Amino acid sequence: MRSLILVLLGASACCAQTPSGPVLMGAGFSNPFPLAVAPGQLLTLYVQPGSGYNPSAPLPAVSAAFWNGTAEEAMPVLQTVQVTTGCGGPSSPVLCTNVLAVTVQVPVNAPISSAIVVLPPSAVALSVNNMKTPYVAVQTWADHVHILTACDVILSPAASTSVFETPCAPMITHADGTQVTAASPAVAGEELVAYATGLGQTNPALTTGQPAATSSPTVTTFSLDFNYRPNALATDPLPTAPAAPFAGATQGFVGLYQINFTVPAPPAGLQPCTNFVGVASGFITGINSNLTVSVGSIYSFDGAGICVQPS
Repeated sequence: MRSLILVLLGASACCAQTPSGPVLMGAGFSNPFPLAVAPGQLLTLYVQPGSGYNPSAPLPAVSAAFWNGTAEEAMPVLQTVQVTTGCGGPSSPVLCTNVLAVTVQVPVNAPISSAIVVLPPSAVALSVNNMKTPYVAVQTWADHVHILTACDVILSPAASTSVFETPCAPMITHADGTQVTAASPAVAGEELVAYATGLGQTNPALTTGQPAATSSPTVTTFSLDFNYRPNALATDPLPTAPAAPFAGATQGFVGLYQINFTVPAPPAGLQPCTNFVGVASGFITGINSNLTVSVGSIYSFDGAGICVQPS
């Protein structure tokens, strides 16, 4: 998997009395349960280890299981870190007890519900020092797109972000791999790369827990939408949006996908992004992005705001 570790933060579960055994508290950007997932998706599960857990001791042994409706299958554990999640806004000093953030990969052969046939939910569970959490339901769809942000892709443990903080920049890069920012905006006609999880099965197929051998395209066709409005939210690209030039696995990584696209010409009078985005009373001030790129299928969509140089 090279040296890149993908950990999806964002659980917002608060604390009650510490249970005697481990309990799942939340999962990545999709808290609370039940979860929507896709085959091959990276998922960070937050688990309260239980009353016997010692945060000063070495990390416990952790394993993960996926119930597909008929049988249990092991999920590869890509990383386990100890984190402390905040229960309130910046005015609240209350903190949860230490929990474990466990990044796993959903099996690439997980049974998929469709728009016509919805299968009974599958389920996931973790074991901490051979003590298993109760199963929690997950619904597996063909895709569950999430464009990664700077807060999702980390090299070391980090605390969850709050809705009161400056939004995290999306992981959309120039051809040389540098991130698109207000100081380094995209230009019309430039090809960019957006990194994501949850794009589902590819052809040729991926192998659970193994880095992608090739940049294999996704089985699902993903459409794009471009919205030149400041700080715009994501929009569903269907039904008439053009298809992405390429959407598929990123060679050499586990569970990482990329969407390649070309920046369309901006409208006249487009305002540039500001280099600093302040936050007042929970609301964004200034121009954090002047183009929102959305990608999606009939099952899911997500978007990311980036900065484009005005003409």
